[in-house]
Amino acid sequence: MFRHKLYLAFFLLLLITLLQTGLAVWVSGVASYHVERSRIANQMLSEFISLGADKQRLKVWVAQALLVKESPIYQRDNYLRQMNNQLVNLNALILHDQRLAESAEDYAAISQQMKTLSILETNVQALQRSLEEKDAQPLSDPDLWRLLIEIFDNLEGLDLKHVIAEAIDLQRQRSAKAETAAAEALSRVRSLVIGVMIFGSITAILLALLLSRSLYRPLEQLLKGTSALADGDLSYRLPEQGHSEFTMLSRSFNQMAASLQNSLKKEEEHSRQIEQKVTERTRQLQHAIEQLQSAEQQQKRFLADVSHELRTPATAIRGEAEISLRGQDKSPEIYKESLLRIADTANQLSDRIDDLLMLIRGDQEMQLRLRSVTVEQLAQSLSKQAAAALMQHGITLHSFEYIPDEKLHNALLIDLDKIQQAVIIVLDNAARYSPAKTPVALTIQVDSVVEIIIADSGIGISDDDQQHIFDRYFRADGARKLRPDGLGIGLCLCRYIIESHHGQIAVESTLGEGTRVKIELPLMDEHE
Repeated sequence: MFRHKLYLAFFLLLLITLLQTGLAVWVSGVASYHVERSRIANQMLSEFISLGADKQRLKVWVAQALLVKESPIYQRDNYLRQMNNQLVNLNALILHDQRLAESAEDYAAISQQMKTLSILETNVQALQRSLEEKDAQPLSDPDLWRLLIEIFDNLEGLDLKHVIAEAIDLQRQRSAKAETAAAEALSRVRSLVIGVMIFGSITAILLALLLSRSLYRPLEQLLKGTSALADGDLSYRLPEQGHSEFTMLSRSFNQMAASLQNSLKKEEEHSRQIEQKVTERTRQLQHAIEQLQSAEQQQKRFLADVSHELRTPATAIRGEAEISLRGQDKSPEIYKESLLRIADTANQLSDRIDDLLMLIRGDQEMQLRLRSVTVEQLAQSLSKQAAAALMQHGITLHSFEYIPDEKLHNALLIDLDKIQQAVIIVLDNAARYSPAKTPVALTIQVDSVVEIIIADSGIGISDDDQQHIFDRYFRADGARKLRPDGLGIGLCLCRYIIESHHGQIAVESTLGEGTRVKIELPLMDEHE
């Protein structure tokens, strides 16, 4: 069974891994031990050298103090403090070195260094006491010099220079020996590690070859089967021979392929049904989304139109009422006239509300109250409305011209109030965006259609902005700078009214010179 081969291979690999782990731990310990001994030896050597150097510096300081009498005390104290610190460090290092010692030679050398350290500690203490006594009880210079020389260089018959030099030489020998031992240990460890690594590599290669030979043919057959399934050949089957795990895998693969083949047929049929349902649901959802978007746009347009169209009548009603209530009581005739004006404005407001409600119906046609109106009646009504609209802005109608055509049936089928509303919107724009006392002309002429032409000398419209002035909420840059309070829906409503009468509106303008708006309305046939 292939499972047993795998267990054997895993056991051998685990054994090799444990062996390498144990070897790594042992190697790490050996390396750490020798590196630590080398570090202690080098650090002790450094401390001995520093101690001898600081002692020599202190001796120079004493000589300078005897000669020039100006050596600062803090330097002396600093040298003594450094020497005491070095003695403490040496004591700690010797104790650590003693714990790491492993031969009689090491213990003998450590004992020698401990003896040297004891002599140096006694010397430093004696030197410190002598310097302090010198501060307390000054002696003559020759006596002081003789005393300090004896303390610096001799202790109970010992030459301290020779003692320190021997300690340094001994520590140099021990440092070199420790470094040599560390190098030899690392070399042995390196050889051992390389041997174990070669053994592990050879074992792993042999196991890999053994397992690959057992795995290659079954896996190759399985890969061919999966490739066939991936290419859509669900009729492909693997051979079922023997009693190994791969035979069971081949049997399961064949059962899976048969199940997939049956499921594929069912899935194709189900997918066709789902696609039909998805197509239908998508169409319904798209229709619902379009309705929602249309409703949202209608709501936004309705709110904008209400804000624009109801502001002026509401302001007029409020202003008329405030004027009537302002000041002293007035006569009933004045109140009656004021109420009549309020009622007229309220009627106009009611008409505007009706128009706005019809405007939000989207693509449906505006509900018009059509009646037959002659061109002459239209001209008279528009001339009065134009004069009144321009007078509110302090501008007079510069010229009005009516040019009939006797050959045509001069009558229209229109909603007169809405046509007047559209013309007033254009006149209001002409007055708003023209300087005071500038001319505004209104011309009505009949030539196969009724043309209503409004020309002003205002700020004009750029060529780029003329393509968008009938778009809802659009305002030209010049208009926005001059009158920032507009909403940009007046001309859009005007075009909607004109097109609801099957007419056309067009604008010609030159920036800085003025604007010319032409409205065309169809004439009513005689038989109509």
